[in-house]
Amino acid sequence: MTHQDSKVALITGASSGFGWGTALAMAQAGYRIVVTARREARLQQLVTECQKLGTSAAYYVGDARKTATAQGAVAFTLEQFGRLDILVNNAGIGRVQKLVDTPMTDFDLVMDTNVRSAFAFTKFAVPQMIKQHSGQLILVSSVTGIKGHAEEAAYTCSKFALRGLGQALDHELLPQGIRTCVFCPHAGATEFEVGHGRTSAEVAQSGFLTPEDVGAALVSVCEQPEHSRIVELRLASNNVPY
Repeated sequence: MTHQDSKVALITGASSGFGWGTALAMAQAGYRIVVTARREARLQQLVTECQKLGTSAAYYVGDARKTATAQGAVAFTLEQFGRLDILVNNAGIGRVQKLVDTPMTDFDLVMDTNVRSAFAFTKFAVPQMIKQHSGQLILVSSVTGIKGHAEEAAYTCSKFALRGLGQALDHELLPQGIRTCVFCPHAGATEFEVGHGRTSAEVAQSGFLTPEDVGAALVSVCEQPEHSRIVELRLASNNVPY
């Protein structure tokens, strides 16, 4: 396969953390990359890092909660590379709050960022994958989408919803050549955790999953043989009890 024929991956929430690590891992694997998030300077830096690894990369700036961002990012990917093989719905936000202390605006923020964005990006990406009769969808849920956690009611709702969406898509889209994986990682040593119950220093020393751990795992999802698929993947660090 030539570089021009390599797979194209679109990754949301890529300006830091798991999205950043996934983009670099997929670039290292030879995939062409489009990354999207709100912070343009960070995306520019990430694209440069991907290009240093010998692949083509581009970025699209936008708020994942907005329908126009999803539609625009998919259209941009097709304009840049003419195809879309992998969609990683990674954009996410969390809040550590007791139920009675959770403003409805925070609930809406979490659900729109984590669930609505994934639904919209998938909705606009799937028609191209149907044309290709191939594609890999990845929905980044969480271990919190398997077992709910106290004081994370809104976040738990969103991550359970992503698992349900993934299960529905697996049934609906597999006959059209599109595989769906729900990814359920443990906590990560990323800025996602900072300010919501852990300090930066504690995160760095936590032994939590790194962006590199996650990137390697998601590349493995995308490189399954044609006759098999990973429907759900749970990933935990050896240093933290599951």
